[in-house]
Parts: sequence; C-alpha cells; structure tokens
Amino acid sequence: MVLLLKKIANRNGTPSHEEVIVIKPDKRWRRVTASTFLNYMPEGQKAYNHWYIFIFRNSLFNLNSSKMPIKISPYGIVILIALSALLSGCATSIKKLPVYTGETSALHLNGQGKKVINVQYLGIGGYLFRYGKSALITAPMFTNPSLFKLASLTQLKTDEGLVDRLLPSVEDVEMILVGHTHYDHLMDVPYIMKKHAKKSVVCGSETMGHIMAAAVDKSRIVTVGKCAAKGKTPGQWIYNQDRTIRFMAIESEHAPHFAGIKFLPEGHYNKDLKRLPRTVFGWVEGQTYAYLIDFLDEQGSIAFRVHYQDAASTPPLGFAPELPANEQKRVDLAILCVASFTQVNNYPEGIIKEIQPKNIILGHWEDFFRKQGKPVKALRATNVSNFIKRLQSVLPDDSRWFLPLPFAQMRFLLEKIE
Repeated sequence: MVLLLKKIANRNGTPSHEEVIVIKPDKRWRRVTASTFLNYMPEGQKAYNHWYIFIFRNSLFNLNSSKMPIKISPYGIVILIALSALLSGCATSIKKLPVYTGETSALHLNGQGKKVINVQYLGIGGYLFRYGKSALITAPMFTNPSLFKLASLTQLKTDEGLVDRLLPSVEDVEMILVGHTHYDHLMDVPYIMKKHAKKSVVCGSETMGHIMAAAVDKSRIVTVGKCAAKGKTPGQWIYNQDRTIRFMAIESEHAPHFAGIKFLPEGHYNKDLKRLPRTVFGWVEGQTYAYLIDFLDEQGSIAFRVHYQDAASTPPLGFAPELPANEQKRVDLAILCVASFTQVNNYPEGIIKEIQPKNIILGHWEDFFRKQGKPVKALRATNVSNFIKRLQSVLPDDSRWFLPLPFAQMRFLLEKIE
C-alpha cells in the first residue's frame, strides 16, 4: 500500500507549487510535482485547498500506471478511523422523540373539495410533493450503505430491489432537485430516473450534471449554477412544463460533519464522467444549493411556497434573496436539516427568524447507516431533542413543526384556492 499526504492544489483548482511526498511499502520515498500527480486523479476531479491522503491499489507508485488512485476525503485514513469510532456506537432510540407518523389526522389540513399539497418524507433529503396533476421530488435515497461499507471503500451500488419496493409511484414526477452530490443524496437518482421517473429531469450543480452524464441523457440534466441566487441577488425561476411549479436555486453551504471536519469529500468535477463513482469518495459535494419552490395557481400566482435545505448552513447562506414585490410571499413550509446542525453557528435559529415559516419539517434526522425498512433510530452523535428545543425558542406563534418518520405524509391546504 502506498500513502501520500500533501496539499496538492490551490482553491481555484490549479496545481500548487509544492511537491508531493510518496511513501512506498519499503519505507523509501520519492518526490513528484503536484502537477504531475494531478494527472493521476479520477477523471475530471479537482482537489481543493486542504490536505489529502490517497491509497493506491498497486503496491508501488508508478507514474506510468493507467490505474487511478482512490481518493479519500480530507485527512483520509485518520478521518476514516475517527468516523468509524464516532459512529460505531448504537444509534439513538426515538421513543422519547415526538415523531410524526402520518397516521393521525390531527396534523393534517383536511380541506374537503379544496386543493391541497401533499408532502411525503422519504428519508434523508428526500421529499415527494404532489400538487394536482404535478409532482416534484428532492434527492430520493433508499439504499443506505452501512458504515462498514463506506469505511472499507466497498463499491457502492443502488439496491434496486429495495428502491422498487419502497419508492412511491413517481411516474408523474417532472423534476428532481438535488441540493448537493454526496452519495446519500444522489446515488439512487440514476436508477430512479431510468426505471421509475422516466419523464423527469434532474436539477442541481455542475458537478451533479457531470456525474449524471454517466447515467442519463444530457437532455434530462439541468444545471443551475448560472441562474442561482447569490446572497441577496435573486436568480432565475425554472418552471415545469405546465407552469404549475417553479423553483429558484440559492447558493448555500454544507456544514462540517463533526469537530469542524468534513468526512465526505468536497471539490467538484469539471467534465462528464464515463461511469458513476464507485466508492463513497467519488461522490464529491460540488456546490451546495438550497431551493425556493413555488406551487402556482391557475392565474400564475403563488399558492404555496417551500424553502428547502438538505444541509445545515451558516446564516445567511441559503437564505432566500430579496425578490421583487410581486414575487414576495411568506414561506408556507420550511424544510430544515438536523444533521450536523451543531457544526454551524445560529442554525436553525437564523433561518427561522429570517423566513418566519408557517410550517416546518425537520429532515435528515434519522440514522441513514441503517437499511430502509428496519426500525428507525435517530442519527448517531446528533442531539435531535436539542435541535427541537432551539427551534421552539424562535418558533413564530402561528407556526407548527413536524418530525416525520420516513414515508409519513403531510397535507397542507392551499391559500386563495377554493
């Protein structure tokens, strides 16, 4: 095994002037330039402004080898060991959590003869929205590889049988929104698009586009980088075919996972991949986006507005931009991310104070190292109760919140529509 530890690229992706130290199994070492080493990285992938460890399958580092190294996230093996130690303990029981099952009608807005929007939580960052004959889905993920598979660099594959069994009908889904491109938000999307959501397009970062190009036709890929909102500056709306749904991407960030460290890889791809990533570290983060999603009535007015985040962020990153007067509306539903909320400041307080949502769904709170279908437990090393306590301290008087179990459904009565 060959290990390498060195900062190899600057923030803009250009090679640094530093040399790379390669340690061979015989404890000898040699130097090569960072520029030379970058030629041996996975196709299209750039390293950024932090340190990396690489593992090579071949026993000697051969500059003429056609084999690509397996990239491991910042601090590589050290982080894998730390991650395993951190998360190897038992997941937390949900017995004391006020989970919403979707089985009671008390929290449903049952409008007989009135239009509603139905929101079904699919787990992690996945939500299925239904509005009349229109449907949209965000980052569906069901495979949930075990921690052992992730840490051992086992090849990751979508559990197609599990997806077929658990995924609700999505034949009518027109758009799939992806906030970032880690494995737990994108890995199952290629199969879902090819087998189940055959009419859909997938929307997200440039990195998302380069990854998905290995699996679906480019006509079904929409990248949002050039039309995303940045800070207070609005972006452009993207509509579905019937103009009943529109969304605006908002530049955001992904919180560190623990102790200020990101266990999963940052970086991006700058050209199309020929095959989908094989290990967890091929699913790089790319640019993270939040989304403002509007459901429109027959006159094109906003009937229901959703603010969606699939990763905790430091305020004001991910906040909605300053929109023109005719596009302003209070957020009807905010979807927040519980995972890693302690790794950024003022979350969820900052976003709640800013957008004052009428309803809030807490997502990405359950242990996603457990296979879907097993009894649900809370995410390891995450104090969900503390998140709820902080949320309630700034909750608007007329707001309510949900902590849904996977596949729970929530129905919301749309305003202005009889």
